[in-house]
Amino acid sequence: MDILKNLDKFIKKQHLKKCEFAKKISLSNSYVSEILSGKRNISIKFKKGFQSEYGFPIEELPQRVEIPPEINPDGENQDNAIYCKLPLFNIKASAGHEKFVNNDKIGADLMFRKDWLRRELRSTPDNLFILSAESDSMEPTIKHDSLLIVDKSITRIITEGIYILRRGDTILIKRIRKLSEDTIELISDNPAYGKETIQPNRQPEITILGKVIYIWSGRKI
Repeated sequence: MDILKNLDKFIKKQHLKKCEFAKKISLSNSYVSEILSGKRNISIKFKKGFQSEYGFPIEELPQRVEIPPEINPDGENQDNAIYCKLPLFNIKASAGHEKFVNNDKIGADLMFRKDWLRRELRSTPDNLFILSAESDSMEPTIKHDSLLIVDKSITRIITEGIYILRRGDTILIKRIRKLSEDTIELISDNPAYGKETIQPNRQPEITILGKVIYIWSGRKI
């Protein structure tokens, strides 16, 4: 059954009006109405608001409202054929540097449509993970507490972009510009943090973990 039908049944089961439901998940009534009517895709902030209020991810609604998942003719769960899970991790800021909390997930994995990942991001679920960046070093491009979709298959610096790097025990979110074959420039979009020129081949403690390919504010980069 479509997730919106599950959601509608859940709201009714809670004896809520749609405007009351919107208030509970801290979103505007008009924004939630567009999602419930199918005019807008279910966003990450909708999912976060739902999980914060009810304590479980929206993808678990079929079980919560006692609706068995649909099975396609090949015996595969219909949701599994359409959706996939991406792991969500956390980055916390300290004095302008970002520290990765390894394996520290924020709640459950987030669900995405496979066709959207292929069409919009030109990637596959196995290559992707999500970071919640609690840092201002990349503002205004990446605002504090933004969600970033990272492609871990992109570890070579060919074109300028925003990358996730590990330097020892520290994780950095930086714009990288290639200056020569062996020299790159690490740039914080926030001018308060400045720039740094490095030669990765001479600094084995630096590893590129992936490229940021989507900032969850409705725009690709």
